[in-house]
Amino acid sequence: MQVIKLKQFKNSSRFQSVMARRGKNDNSVLKVVEDIVVDVKNMGDVAVKKYMKSLNGMCLRNLRVSKEEINKAQSVVSDDFVIALKQAANNIRLVHNKQISLEAQSLVSPLCGIKVWKKWQPIEIVGVYVPGGLASYPSSVLMSVIPAQIAGCKKIIITTPPRPDGSVAPEVLVAANYLGVKDIFKISGAQAIAALAYGTETIPKVYKIVGPGNAYVATAKMIVSRQGEVAIDSPAGPSEVLIIADKTANPEFVAADLMCDSEHAEDSAAVLLSTSLQLARRVIKIIKNTVDNFSTGNRVKKSLKSYGLFATVKTLGEAVDFANDYAPEHIQIMTKRARAIAKKITNAGSVFIGPYTCKSAGDYATGANHVLPTGGSAKMFSGLSVFDFVRLVEYQQVSKGGLKKIRRTIQVFARVEKLPVHEFSGAVRFKEK
Repeated sequence: MQVIKLKQFKNSSRFQSVMARRGKNDNSVLKVVEDIVVDVKNMGDVAVKKYMKSLNGMCLRNLRVSKEEINKAQSVVSDDFVIALKQAANNIRLVHNKQISLEAQSLVSPLCGIKVWKKWQPIEIVGVYVPGGLASYPSSVLMSVIPAQIAGCKKIIITTPPRPDGSVAPEVLVAANYLGVKDIFKISGAQAIAALAYGTETIPKVYKIVGPGNAYVATAKMIVSRQGEVAIDSPAGPSEVLIIADKTANPEFVAADLMCDSEHAEDSAAVLLSTSLQLARRVIKIIKNTVDNFSTGNRVKKSLKSYGLFATVKTLGEAVDFANDYAPEHIQIMTKRARAIAKKITNAGSVFIGPYTCKSAGDYATGANHVLPTGGSAKMFSGLSVFDFVRLVEYQQVSKGGLKKIRRTIQVFARVEKLPVHEFSGAVRFKEK
């Protein structure tokens, strides 16, 4: 780890790899995922179990989590976890309840006798991918399921990677059970996404898939959505953070949050942009001195080595410009007048303002959603919300008098577009008996 001037970094050979993140266009990942998706589409449960064995080393007889497994999970989680679960769930509900009114949208009457309005309708069946593997993520259950419930989705299906012994982390099961989700399946990776997209003998087909995952999960989501089989939320792949800091920032806070993001996985990305060389050097020193104190220390070091960046900038404006181009999942601002800087950020999954808005607060407890776009896709995608689980259905009502007012317009367009039945459809309603 070393500090480099951002201007120099842009001219370095490493610039493109850091900007691209994790080789996200890696053709080898794409080929593997394409094969998995095709197999699951054609062979259903047989293919799912095949890949769970070949990729995860698990011979699973039953893909569905049983009631007995859920009951056992309830008996082993701590009271502290249940208390934390309830507080986090309550905050998420409060935030997401304010996002949208599900009542009919404003009625518009462009002409007398013509009425047009829209109404939010929930997506009936949704699939939620809850990541696992290196750790369990009950928080992702809350973040994905609660907005879907607020939207009114009738059926919610969860898939999540099992642990090496074939069980699912009890905290994940308790979180799902607390929210009333009964359909939980022990499937990981691209095979889980394909199963949700196409349906199998065991797993129901869904209309939309949401939730974060690794590069294989993100790639699978893009493939099935491209084929028109299912909608997705966003390409939520490996985690990433960009911190903008000046000399007023606390270097311990900055170091902690860079490591916080990097401990997710070896392909997580962490970037520091600072107007203070002294601060950047201090942050690196703190990381080196403390990283081995954590059980995830090796993962943090590998992540920072591959996708970390410590760079100095002349001005905070330069940092903002780079941040908007990088468009990361998380941007943290630890500067004077942090709120003013935040207003200039246009491309980010979520913006954390001020020294006490730590990344873990947003991951777990503020009520904001942590399922966010990654890999630069924040330029065109948003974080998960109630809006992801609804569609706007349009309604129209025209009286005879209203149709008479637009009859000539219908006739003209129908003739220009050479669609005579379109003209007839309007004219026949005025045919003399």
